[in-house]
Amino acid sequence: MAPVYADHPFSLVPTPLFLAEDSQATDVFDELASEMALVHNIIIRGLNSIYLQAPHIKPADEKSFGSYMVNWYNLVHSHHNGEETMFFPAIERLTGVEGLMDANIEQHKAFHDGLDRCKAYADAVVAGKEKYEGSRVIEIIDDFGPALVKHLSDEIPTILGLRQYADKLAELPKLFQEEADSAMKGISLLGLVWAFSNIDSQYENGRWQSWPPAPAPLKILIRSVLWWTNAEARKFGAIDRTGNMKHLSAVPQAA
Repeated sequence: MAPVYADHPFSLVPTPLFLAEDSQATDVFDELASEMALVHNIIIRGLNSIYLQAPHIKPADEKSFGSYMVNWYNLVHSHHNGEETMFFPAIERLTGVEGLMDANIEQHKAFHDGLDRCKAYADAVVAGKEKYEGSRVIEIIDDFGPALVKHLSDEIPTILGLRQYADKLAELPKLFQEEADSAMKGISLLGLVWAFSNIDSQYENGRWQSWPPAPAPLKILIRSVLWWTNAEARKFGAIDRTGNMKHLSAVPQAA
């Protein structure tokens, strides 16, 4: 019987640094776009894990799975809110090009309502106000998932395209870090456990084993303490405690 991994139905985003040939020179835009791709892949693995497991959730796990969905939503919301309120406006200010990031914001709008519908349903399941139905979760994701994943992929060449304004964007790495820090503050410790349950350390031949660049004590706290005390947050995750892809817990192994 073959294990089922959260590498589908939505495709992960390759990083520019991995795609670049060893002899090809890379720059800060490749680095930042790669960081963005890695964050986006947490979202995509999480979405895949929800989509694949939704039809197989047992009654005893319905509220836990609802909480898992809420943690996924919280990461997406925190990330995109940080972009719209901090990162994108700062890019336009530094480049002097008004509306430069409007296409990204328009893409956010394309899946915003579907995201909110997903969160509202998950909240209702957790609160016991709505009956859990795996088919409904699938229906909701089918409505907004393709637009969300397209945006997550399209944003990488957008970051690379900022290279033409390199002379004006010396502060870009600082801005990127500030946005990342702000997004992190919007995520609870439970949410961080959720995030680590969807970070593949072996992605792209293990190139990103030390990612994310969080303080070592925090990583130890998450993987060696909180991992065991917050099983609900990571039970349905795509990744095990050591950072490797694992068979999704709710899905019967495929023949």
